[in-house]
Amino acid sequence: MFKINLSDISASPGIYLFLGKNERILYVGKAKSLRQRLASYFNAQKKSLKTEKMLTAAQGLRTIITKNEVEAFLLESNLIKTEQPKYNVLLKDSKGYPYVKLTNEEYPRLIYTHQTDDPKSLYFGPFVNAGELKVILEFLKDAFPLRTCSMQEFNKGKICLKYQIHKCPGPCEKFITKDEYDKFTGEVKKFFSGDTEEVQKQLKERMEWYAVNMLYEYAAFYRDRLAAIDTLFARQRAVKTGDERNLDLFYRHELRGATGVTSLFVRGGRLIGVKTHFFSPDENDLLERFIMQFYSNVRQFPELIVAEGDEVSDAIAEAVSSMAGKKVTVRKRGYADLIALAASNAEHATEEYLLKAAANKDLFPRLVKIADKNSIYRVECIDISHLGGDNTVGVSVVSEDGIFIKKEYRKYKIKSAGNNDVQAIKELMSRKMTNVSDGSESASDLYIIDGGVSQLNAAVSALRSAGSDSACLSISKSRSLRNIKHETPESIEEIHEYGRKNPLKFRKNDPALLFMQKMRDEAHRFAIKYSRALSLKKRHISPLLTIKGVGEKRAKAILQAMPDLYSRNELTPEMIRAETKVPMDLAEKIAAFVKTVI
Repeated sequence: MFKINLSDISASPGIYLFLGKNERILYVGKAKSLRQRLASYFNAQKKSLKTEKMLTAAQGLRTIITKNEVEAFLLESNLIKTEQPKYNVLLKDSKGYPYVKLTNEEYPRLIYTHQTDDPKSLYFGPFVNAGELKVILEFLKDAFPLRTCSMQEFNKGKICLKYQIHKCPGPCEKFITKDEYDKFTGEVKKFFSGDTEEVQKQLKERMEWYAVNMLYEYAAFYRDRLAAIDTLFARQRAVKTGDERNLDLFYRHELRGATGVTSLFVRGGRLIGVKTHFFSPDENDLLERFIMQFYSNVRQFPELIVAEGDEVSDAIAEAVSSMAGKKVTVRKRGYADLIALAASNAEHATEEYLLKAAANKDLFPRLVKIADKNSIYRVECIDISHLGGDNTVGVSVVSEDGIFIKKEYRKYKIKSAGNNDVQAIKELMSRKMTNVSDGSESASDLYIIDGGVSQLNAAVSALRSAGSDSACLSISKSRSLRNIKHETPESIEEIHEYGRKNPLKFRKNDPALLFMQKMRDEAHRFAIKYSRALSLKKRHISPLLTIKGVGEKRAKAILQAMPDLYSRNELTPEMIRAETKVPMDLAEKIAAFVKTVI
């Protein structure tokens, strides 16, 4: 590990950057006093495995002095977002939080999205459960029947089935005036802002008016909209905050040796999401850094943030307000009912987290023994995919300390192999080792190859040619047992070790085997998605032909009915069936296929 002279380090606020090969940024940190913070890295105290790994990989250090702590907050947040340093592991999934978006169009739509960077659109969220949000979105569409079609379909000016079943008012053929449509849009905006009672009151008044005038079909329309809102509310818990503003609450906790932050999202007086993240106990200024990174990623700001804990400085409010471009209030006291709710959820999440940790406690000792390494922290799995020999691609997925690190996933277009998986593995690993050498990728302690002995030998050959001493194993199903239904405790999966004649056998519940299967399945999913995405660019129809039950004629009919099929991540089997008239079992396959492509 390199050394520094602390007397040369300023005591001012600022940020520090640990640098690796070719001055690649490994870690970005903020400090009220740079000298004091950096001293903690170079003392004799025991550090976490992640910190030890980072210090071992680091070859240099850079510091940037800032005017004040607020400027340090903002600079650290921006650098983490743009540079994505390997060892800044907070909030790996915050970019994945989904929202409901009210689009900024002449006739707006309600859509499911992960992107929140359109300042002219309105967003409702964040939600923490994508599946739950998709159900909520369907109820929202029932309550507020805005159009759902793409602009391409809308511009055709031809009504679809949605109009016939009263799911859309038909703006494409001017069956509704712009002013009338804007009333629907206004209801959505009121609903999102929390003025739900006014929306319900207006809908009830219209329903009763139509009923009195014996226009029962229209009365039923408003009755169904009210029922959809009631069902939606039943799925969301009302909470008392003593404050009408939308708010996010962040609660840091130490429970039974586990360090975490539990987040609550309250919109319009209703709890729309709870999420707990767990971290290494030695993360500095955890709650402050969590908040800054969260809003750097999601870019949607409430009026109020409740940050429970003394470790949050007064500067955080000014920093978040600067990011938001508006005043965001930060409270460190009060809101006892919400904090109690967060504490209750933290207890439950910690219990589940510790149960999973206990189940995996034997994992890494097992991997170390199998791979014959001193320690294992970073694991990669390699897979090759192609469609009928075309668009051969390779991918690698990464796990660190048992957690998938999606920002470290890599894709490779295979240039020399066609549908020869062995040659493809060798090419991929050779290119990967070149990337490791120039610092654009990180070396792993263990590589897992999806394949048999031939694929393993090709991978090891590439590793050793590059001078790497990383361990390498491969995983495949036993040829002799794959078609046999057996109830024995032994798995049909085989683990191949380089230079060993016979494969290693495992019991089905062995933690090392389960981990390698999980890695293999994730690599396979990622490879198939990449391969299909490339096919979509080259051939407009052919990827659908990979679905059993879809031929040339049906694929063409599906795409004619839904030309925006591959861009609609909100699709359900029911929606596909309604628009394409295919059988439900096939609609389910198509919906699942589209999700692997988007």
